[in-house]
Amino acid sequence: MNRLAIIQSTKYSLEQRLKTLMEALTLDEKITLLSTSQSAVPRLGIKEYAVGGEAAHGVVDREGSKTSVFPQPIGLSQTWNKQLLYQVGSMIGDEARIFYQLKNEKTGLTLWAPTIDMERDPRWGRTEEAYGEDPYLTGELSKELIKGMQGEDPFYVKLVAAPKHFYGNNNEVGRESTSNSIDLRNRREYYLKAFEPAFKEGKALSMMTAYNGVNGIPCMQINEIEEIVRKEWGMDGFIVSDGGALTLNVEEYKYYPTYEEALADALKKGIDCFVDRKKVVEDAAKRALDKQLIQPEDIDRAVNRILKVRFRLGHFDENNHKNPYSSVDLDKMCSVEHQKLVREATDESIVLLTNNQSLLPLSKEIKDIAIIGPTANHIYRDWYTGYPPYTITPLAGIQNYLPDTKISFCDGFDRVIWRTKGGKTLTINEKKEWMALGKNEPKKAMIVDEDWGENWHLFKSPVTGKYLTLHESADSFIATKEEVFDWFNREKVKVNPKTNAYYQLESWNGENISIDKEGRVNTSEQDPSQFERIVIENGIDQAVEMAKNSEVAVVCVGNHPMINGKETEDRKNINLADYQQELIRAVYQANPNMILVVISSYPYALNWEKEHIPAIIYSSHGSQELGNSLAATLFGENNPSGKLSMTWYKNNDLLPSILNYDIRKGKSTYQYAEDNVLFPFGHGLHYAEVSYHNLQTEPAIISNDQPIKLSFTIRNESNIPVKEVVQIYVRFTETYYERPNKLLVGFEKVVLLPKEEKSMTISIHSDQLHVFDVRKEQYILEKGFVQFLVGSSSEELFIRSDLYPMKGEEITGRSLDGLTPTENYDAYDNVYLTKGEEEKPCVTTDNEGWIMFRNVEASDNNQITIRAKGSGVLKIYDNEKMLEPLCSKEIDTKTWNDVNCVLKPWQDKKDIYLWIEKLKLQSIQWKRG
Repeated sequence: MNRLAIIQSTKYSLEQRLKTLMEALTLDEKITLLSTSQSAVPRLGIKEYAVGGEAAHGVVDREGSKTSVFPQPIGLSQTWNKQLLYQVGSMIGDEARIFYQLKNEKTGLTLWAPTIDMERDPRWGRTEEAYGEDPYLTGELSKELIKGMQGEDPFYVKLVAAPKHFYGNNNEVGRESTSNSIDLRNRREYYLKAFEPAFKEGKALSMMTAYNGVNGIPCMQINEIEEIVRKEWGMDGFIVSDGGALTLNVEEYKYYPTYEEALADALKKGIDCFVDRKKVVEDAAKRALDKQLIQPEDIDRAVNRILKVRFRLGHFDENNHKNPYSSVDLDKMCSVEHQKLVREATDESIVLLTNNQSLLPLSKEIKDIAIIGPTANHIYRDWYTGYPPYTITPLAGIQNYLPDTKISFCDGFDRVIWRTKGGKTLTINEKKEWMALGKNEPKKAMIVDEDWGENWHLFKSPVTGKYLTLHESADSFIATKEEVFDWFNREKVKVNPKTNAYYQLESWNGENISIDKEGRVNTSEQDPSQFERIVIENGIDQAVEMAKNSEVAVVCVGNHPMINGKETEDRKNINLADYQQELIRAVYQANPNMILVVISSYPYALNWEKEHIPAIIYSSHGSQELGNSLAATLFGENNPSGKLSMTWYKNNDLLPSILNYDIRKGKSTYQYAEDNVLFPFGHGLHYAEVSYHNLQTEPAIISNDQPIKLSFTIRNESNIPVKEVVQIYVRFTETYYERPNKLLVGFEKVVLLPKEEKSMTISIHSDQLHVFDVRKEQYILEKGFVQFLVGSSSEELFIRSDLYPMKGEEITGRSLDGLTPTENYDAYDNVYLTKGEEEKPCVTTDNEGWIMFRNVEASDNNQITIRAKGSGVLKIYDNEKMLEPLCSKEIDTKTWNDVNCVLKPWQDKKDIYLWIEKLKLQSIQWKRG
């Protein structure tokens, strides 16, 4: 049988088919498979195929074909429903298969989702894309999503999921050129923990690395790809870089001076497919071979991994009779069945934050209602949203729900006219250009001024019904943009605070806005023009009048996903736009019977709102069914069951730096946060009352490698059905290592009928109680006590166990007899980790800082060796006050060298502090001999 027949025949094993194909491919042909634009090799049955695409909350076709759109991932995470996430993943897989067919089988089955980055900081611009701040919640939900996406067939894969962005990716500003310092315990207990289930249990067949570096090395070149993802977690697929990361490695990060060096290192570290320009990738690979930076075997390894997965997609089968996913019914795309699932997911994603005096649910007999606000009549799309077959806005949803009720609406924005200091009115002419004209035509001049905060505005023309956008070639404004949705948002206008009654305007990219000789409003390097803003219709005044004349006012606020917080742009703070705060307060004063609906990509500091507004609802953006779900929630048809997957904080000023990745030291997330919590992790109200009773835990002593059973009852005390998210946390005492204030270890979403009582048994495993021991560089169960807490949020914990002993390792101190990496410290101040000797993390400070090793055991030898580099000072202390050094050394070395210090002998154990100034430290060890 010839090679092609073996490659295409399903009678042969995967190994035989793959081996035959790899042997038949030439080296040049293999190189054409290293980028996401994979070339056809007709003689071997390989068709042209584009790796990649998006499926964050539904398949995305950048060309505009319709696909079903779920809530953003931050919304999906708020369902806390593992079974539902599996169904969502399966449906995305079905639509991906249809998309693949519609694209002539050239793309669509290797999509980059889900995002598993830990959201320890709510200012992150991409908060909307991930599953919250807790690694267990994220891991459990994303694992089920992946299982649904990839399907259950033992061989064939419906859709290849690519969890991203591995790892430590939680800031946008500087992401292409900076490294995040993440120590051992934060890495192992937090950031990596979220990714682990995707591969060990979800069996994800791809992965995307992050742009940023971790401890001095860009993520496309970190050792964790091979050492942890493949060897430890058993990942059996192919790994891709982030988009353009090869180019950025050279041009922005400047980690390597040439593409061939960057590609060679990444290829050896485990990257198999480069998301970059095809020519750049292939030319770099050829040069790397020519310079012997890589060997043909390195390319073979990467291509082998890619093709192995493509075989499982059915790409090379002569016929598809064995592949259950080869011909999904095209009618399933955006089907009624899929619409129902979107609705279910949207219903369960909505979080009721407050409900004072039980204002909600509203009566369906209400006579008039005012719907107000910038998010009330639009479903905004983020960059990873597809094109839904329809959208139901909050206004439309309420109108559909109450067809006979008087419903008034206003968006709350001002209608204005802009005029030059010289008196010329800015007007939309017949060509839809924005012009400074002498004549006054109010209708053509009026602009809807959408104020989205931080001085960023969008201007919309009522005449054209379109947004003003900066023309790409003419540098002038035209009112032609249907939707503000692009990588670069040329519709943004910065309205700088006025001086002497006049404003200065800037374009999206910071250029001054002025008037050219022909009267066009354009951008230039000349001094900005000065403009007068004349309010024709005051949006807040209009909202107030509507609220006064209505029984209830529903005010919808939030963010625009393209402005002030998105990919490439972190939020400056966690406050609502000033204009929205003003709108909320004015409407509340007019009608205290007010419901606030926050539709946004991330949490806000709603301090005044929580204190005053009777009811607050939160929803993410995106869902085509948002309006229907919101209406059903407002009027009680949907008893809300969503729970927050992130802590909502009170004060932006109390948050650590967005670049502080140490959740313990930074007091970040529910695990370590103390006094700055507005709404806790896991919070979410419903219209029922659920009680918890009779917690019993087995066994009474916790040992290693042991299941733990928690049994209890829950009862619906109300006359309506409810979906309750049962949450299980643990609290540790008398442990050697600092542990979280609380730690989520289990959750289940339970349906309770009116007055129903259910007996529950939830099993967890003692492995979930482990700590990462920096002495041994492994997880251990340490000696101490643990308490189990069960309830409806991280703060509403209704039943608690006794303190149970953990029969784990008793830690009393540590030895430095063996070579100890300095990154294995117990505590630190003002130092960070970067790339050290042999690409291992080393401790670094640009000024002064210290690391501490706790309870160091005495040694027979009183000499200690520290491996150091740099020009600075090293001092060793045995007390926190650092009064008298045990040893002091001035160091000046451009290479790594051993520094020996003679210390006074001591008995028992001491805390050892290494104080450094402008040095790098790699390791510490009692000197041998």
